[in-house]
Amino acid sequence: MNAHESILILDSGGADTLALVPVEFTDGAAQAAPASPPAEFLLVRYGKNDYTKGESRGQFAFDEASADRIIADFSERGKDVVVDYEHQTLSGNEAPAAGWISSLAKTAAGLVAKVDWTERAAGRLKGREYRYHSPVLHFDGDRPYRLHSVALTNHPALHGYPALVATDGKTKTQEAKHMNEYLKKIAAALGVTVVALADGKEDEKATADAVIAKLGEIQAAQTAAQAEKGAVSELLKLHDCETVEALGVKIAGMVPAGDKAALEAKIAKIEADKAVAKAFADGKLVEAQREWALKLAEKDLAAFNDFAAKAPKVVPGKLDQKDLGNPPKGIDDAQSFTDEQMTVFKRLNLTDDQIKKIKEGK
Repeated sequence: MNAHESILILDSGGADTLALVPVEFTDGAAQAAPASPPAEFLLVRYGKNDYTKGESRGQFAFDEASADRIIADFSERGKDVVVDYEHQTLSGNEAPAAGWISSLAKTAAGLVAKVDWTERAAGRLKGREYRYHSPVLHFDGDRPYRLHSVALTNHPALHGYPALVATDGKTKTQEAKHMNEYLKKIAAALGVTVVALADGKEDEKATADAVIAKLGEIQAAQTAAQAEKGAVSELLKLHDCETVEALGVKIAGMVPAGDKAALEAKIAKIEADKAVAKAFADGKLVEAQREWALKLAEKDLAAFNDFAAKAPKVVPGKLDQKDLGNPPKGIDDAQSFTDEQMTVFKRLNLTDDQIKKIKEGK
């Protein structure tokens, strides 16, 4: 055996035997233990296990990790584990089997063993010659990790475990009261009131139903909370915010829809006025086009800017304007204007009379 290993055996018949007996669960009605040996039974229950060995009391913890290690070791060895009488296997002498454990499994209560009893052991259990079992466990530190063997015994040391077969001298009321303690603790933890019958006794089934209903409410609340969390996450993502606080600040700074529309219209008009003014300054528009240009620029500024960029000059711009002065005296025909000036007049659709009046300075 390795230095870190130990075998704990709790049994008045041996110095190192750990005797365990199974826990029975009911649906609320007190029941006597079965008249026949069980095909499977609980070897060790989860949680703290109290025991008395001689005049000393002790405790060890058992959890799913311990159960997993024991099952893995059992599978690796690939052979059934013997159930003997009074740990005779440990003595090295003749040790007839009372049964064979063919498999181990975890349940919500703890580690369970499936067993095939010998005919002799089944008869002795039915006859109440033997009533309890005691597994021999190897420990790594303070946690069990291997099942060596199991014995039938009448002196189990662990507290709070009933017999394998037949009642243990307790009344049904006492057994029901003991089993109710676990349900009471669960109900108290969940804030569920223990249901009482008309005669003042506790209704275990109704209380269990209330506990189940409460668990359902808790699960529904958790589901709803998860869904709400997902919705909030999507909302934050939509508004490019990492926290709810950041989203609140962003919303607080938003302009109401009506004010936003009015503000956008005002900005559009300002931008349109600037674009049209620039087009006039660049010689791209004449006065007759002002109203049309403003409407287009307010409705689609990009389209107007595109037009202004591509349109030819129809009048001299500010940078191109020259003081033409009055036409020379004695010239009475339109040819006194330059070709460029005449081109502009034609694009403005001016008549000969109008050009003449310009020449005359009228």
